[in-house]
This record gives sequence, structure tokens and C-alpha cells, in this order.
Amino acid sequence: MASRNINDLVPELLEKYKAFNIKMGEAKLIHVVTCTLRTILEQMALYTQGRMPLADVNAFRKAAGLLPISQSENNKVTWTLNSKHIVNPIDPNNNKSKAFDIAILNKEGQVVWNLKIDVNENDIPDYEEAGKIGESVGLKWGGRFSTPDPPHFELP
Repeated sequence: MASRNINDLVPELLEKYKAFNIKMGEAKLIHVVTCTLRTILEQMALYTQGRMPLADVNAFRKAAGLLPISQSENNKVTWTLNSKHIVNPIDPNNNKSKAFDIAILNKEGQVVWNLKIDVNENDIPDYEEAGKIGESVGLKWGGRFSTPDPPHFELP
């Protein structure tokens, strides 16, 4: 199962995440980290979603130690096999992640994936605001990718 532990980030990214976290708090944007690192098997399983029949997707998910999904969940969730989340746990030179993903929480503490949500009520969509905060601390924001991924942040 993919990690959500910020200590699984490379040291440079961990420092940038800490600065990001402080600024998110100052902006009253409460978030959770939804992914730091994952194995190549997990990335492959996610990549098959929305690209292969459900039975094949669930076979990949099972091999990666992930739970099966339903047909309605068989949608594209990643656009690459070359993710900065991927690590090799037995390689001490590549066992930390160079990326993390977040989710914004609403006032009830529930995850909100609506990209137009404005929980802090300042007329700026929260994921966009998070992206600007990430960029201000030296992160590359997935919202600027050719296939945007607003919850994603990585080292440049």
C-alpha cells in the first residue's frame, strides 16, 4: 500500500513540505497527505485503471497488494509509469519519494476532490491556492502539467 508518511520523502522535499504545511495553515487550508511513495507494482496497477478490463486491473492490484475496485472506479488515476512517487525499497539510494499528493479537507474534516472548492472563503479555489503556495516554497505543482494533477507536488 502506498505510503502517506512524510518521513518517506527525500530530505530536500521533506523540508519543502514542512514550509508548505506552515503556509497552508496560515492560509487556513487544512489538508492531508494522500501519497508519498509507492512501488513500481503499485504504480503499474494504478496505470492500468481506465486502460484495461476490470478483471485485469484487479489482477494487477492484487499483485501490488491493493484492494480490488469496482467497474465504476475503473477510471484513469495516473498518466505515467515514470512517477516521482516510485521508489525501490531495497535500494538505499532510491528508497525515498520525490513527490507527494494532498487532499483538501472541508470544515467537517472530510476530503474534498472538487477542484473549485473554496473552504477558506477567499474566492480562490483551494487547490489552485495550494499550488501557488507549493510553488512559493520551491515545489513543482502538478496543476501546471500538460495533463493537470492539482493535488500533486514534486521536486523540480
